[in-house]
Amino acid sequence: MLKIKICGITNVFDAQKALMLSADYMGFNNIKGTKRFMDVADIVEIVNRVPESLRDKCVLLAREQDIMDIVKLAKSMGITAIQPYIPEDSHTNVDAYFKKARDLGMKVFRVIHIENKRSLMEMKIDLESADYFILDTKSTKDPTAMGGTGEAFDWYLYNCAKEILPESRMCLAGGLNIDNIEEALEETSTGIIDLCTGLEEMPGLKNHEKMDAFFEKIKTIQNISSSAA
Repeated sequence: MLKIKICGITNVFDAQKALMLSADYMGFNNIKGTKRFMDVADIVEIVNRVPESLRDKCVLLAREQDIMDIVKLAKSMGITAIQPYIPEDSHTNVDAYFKKARDLGMKVFRVIHIENKRSLMEMKIDLESADYFILDTKSTKDPTAMGGTGEAFDWYLYNCAKEILPESRMCLAGGLNIDNIEEALEETSTGIIDLCTGLEEMPGLKNHEKMDAFFEKIKTIQNISSSAA
């Protein structure tokens, strides 16, 4: 069964809609300077409105030099899943950075921005450093962007990554929407997707009609696949 992570949730109405549609994960962005940034108090307000049994769906996106700061922040919010980013000037051992968070009881979504096949094949990564590896586009417009650009990911590169990463823990992101999701699933056979821009009215505000249509499309695709099997 396909898992769906909706990122860039900024208000309780969008969070409730995501839960109503049975989204598997919801991402809350606490990274200053990004389009969908939310302060801690606003994230906590939404998380507190999520039934306790469903709070494991909440994912905190944060950018700190010390992973302990992200873990402590997430725990203070009642969140047990994080999507950490390392500052550009960091000299941190990347694998150890993420593994430490997992050792502290966090579910970790690790974003990997891939530029081309060569950079992919040269990549060395500890498979124990994350629960899920999100393969996303390295933006051509803004190489420093951390996601939510709406730029499509090269599905060929996604399939190449299967030689390096465990397929069951690979997550497809980058420019996914109702118009390309069927082809994306056919081309990659991914088991989890992460989308943001494709469900928005504007940055930080979801379009509930788009959300309804997208989830209905997924049901149709899965029903067709089940019938064919």
